[in-house]
Amino acid sequence: MRPKSVEELVGAVQEANKEGRRLLPVCRGSKAYMGPPVEYDEELQLGDMPKVVEVDEDEMVLRTSACVDAVELQEGLRKRGRRLALDPPLFRRSSIGGILSTNFYGPMAYRYMTPRDQLLSVKIVTGRGELMRFGAPVMKDVAGYNIKRLVAGSWGTLAVIVEAYMRIYALPDSVAVSATYRRPLAEVRRLRPTGAVESDGVLYLRFEGVKSEVEHRISAAGRGEIYYGAEAEEKWAEVTGAEDLFDRGEVVKVVSPPASLPEPPPGVRYIRYPLLGVMYLAGEPPGGAKAYWLKPQRRWEVENADLMAKIKRVFDPNGVLSPGRLP
Repeated sequence: MRPKSVEELVGAVQEANKEGRRLLPVCRGSKAYMGPPVEYDEELQLGDMPKVVEVDEDEMVLRTSACVDAVELQEGLRKRGRRLALDPPLFRRSSIGGILSTNFYGPMAYRYMTPRDQLLSVKIVTGRGELMRFGAPVMKDVAGYNIKRLVAGSWGTLAVIVEAYMRIYALPDSVAVSATYRRPLAEVRRLRPTGAVESDGVLYLRFEGVKSEVEHRISAAGRGEIYYGAEAEEKWAEVTGAEDLFDRGEVVKVVSPPASLPEPPPGVRYIRYPLLGVMYLAGEPPGGAKAYWLKPQRRWEVENADLMAKIKRVFDPNGVLSPGRLP
């Protein structure tokens, strides 16, 4: 099923309700087959939907359709001196809709928060086949329930994201990345990086801002290889993208308070966000850790499953969208 307009998408979901068909929404598919398994009859391929990108450089707001390629969008923003402050795993393979649907985030969330937090407004088609918009394309929006945050991270179980308004940021004057040795959490915090990611025993620290401040932070970071400018951006994208890790047959996400983030098992490929308390690894998680399997697909143990099931029935009473993935 490949709708080519919003009207066709609404009609497709309404028809699926009538016929009892179950759909799996897909843009680029980089994360469609991760996480809890989905019991579906047909893919809802959204790649033929109209592509819309509008940038308000004064208000620092971006309007984008869901299936816009994340890398192409970032490159277009850079030409305007703007950017998305996003660095999730598989960024180079992702659409904006896929990032929002899963709320995948990277180490820069320490400074800029997650995609869910950067989302200002969202247009969706619910599992009922209703076209709705929540939020407003402004920085401050406090009217009513914050439904847009509910949709982001729902893994396509409540609605199909059609369009989003998101925060954008000015490109920093200077960017540097230091590849250095591992160190205690308190020491990493004192260095005040924009983000920190550990990959296979190497700690990568990102610093950005005015040149003098970046140089000061880099010098405080101690010994290690240093990358600047475009080279720094490329190294950061390579490490945070973690494509070699996510291409493996086993991938699990571990979450905990940063101070108690467990050590990875010996010899296991991993990336770790020490400032955020998140680790992805290729293999069994450490004993006692709160873990979510992404590959192979397994059910997740989630809190408040009964409440989540009630919310699902409001948006998608017939279980049309990604059924079985979440309660």
